[in-house]
Amino acid sequence: MRSVPLWGKLLGGIGVIAAICVGLAFVPTGEVAYAPNAPIDLDGKISVEGRPAQPLQGSLYLVGVTERKVNLLQRLLLDVADPSVDFGPAPKDAPSGGGPSATDVRSMDEAKQVAAGIAFDLAGQPTHWSGSGATVETVAKDGPAAKLLKPGDIIVSVNGTAIDTSVEAARIIQAAKPGTVVQLGVQRAGTPMRIAVRTVSPLSGDTTHASEIGVALSTIGLKVGLPRNVTIDSGNVVGPSAALAFALYLVDSLSDEDLLRGRRVVATGALAPDGTVLSVGRVRQKAIATQSANRDLLLVPAANAKEARAAITKACDTACVTVVPVRSVAEAVALLELDDATLASRTSAS
Repeated sequence: MRSVPLWGKLLGGIGVIAAICVGLAFVPTGEVAYAPNAPIDLDGKISVEGRPAQPLQGSLYLVGVTERKVNLLQRLLLDVADPSVDFGPAPKDAPSGGGPSATDVRSMDEAKQVAAGIAFDLAGQPTHWSGSGATVETVAKDGPAAKLLKPGDIIVSVNGTAIDTSVEAARIIQAAKPGTVVQLGVQRAGTPMRIAVRTVSPLSGDTTHASEIGVALSTIGLKVGLPRNVTIDSGNVVGPSAALAFALYLVDSLSDEDLLRGRRVVATGALAPDGTVLSVGRVRQKAIATQSANRDLLLVPAANAKEARAAITKACDTACVTVVPVRSVAEAVALLELDDATLASRTSAS
């Protein structure tokens, strides 16, 4: 019996491995790989009435993630070779040929309008908000409304005043003194209800509101009437998480306040029309990207701060990016107005 030489065995083994790899490349996973993407400078990407909006000093960046469908071979290789990559199921409405989902595209369009509206309101140039009802999106577990309201509840009145938008509801609630009982007219699964909620003092740093009840609201059929036309070029970035960056850039551009103070600031966060900063996904990748780009500050929703800090601590050697948790656009503005030492002291305790 003729023996096979060693080189023949090696070639045969390589051939088997190659065949397996080719086979794995044709096996779909139904998953998407999410990888860090470099922060994008907003300079020159936002215009008001056709003229570029410019912050006074410093730079403000949005940060997204790169996402692509992966086959089984790519999934296995990336899992070993790149620890910064995470995987998740492909969006149900994502095009079969690739590209962003229709939901993410719509979310970006709304994020631009909401961000601009909030910025104009904060700059003293009122926005006209309209819609057909205010929906409860989230309820803080330790807030006054925790055992009273549920996500999906529709607020139709506050203290007897009919409500069409979340902005109207928030303004009435936030104007009340802490400890005041507000009467809410609510529709829950089509059943009308009356719910009384006692307000509490707002979170530290929020100087524009008197009180809150611990809910995030959105508006059904939201329409935003801006006092001036705003154009935002978001490039290939989609989804709602760039809204905080857009709003802060416009606030800095529309007011005399120097928010950035020469700093390189990255921001991520979705926004409710009342200015609440909502949690976002893929914060680990966004934090890694911010640290890799050696920026100064990363503003994130308070709910995402722990994840962002853990990712940056693991990714940095000496100069670590400072994570700034924020709960509202107003709080973000107030924190950015602080000098570096005060800001560092404030954020280390939050």
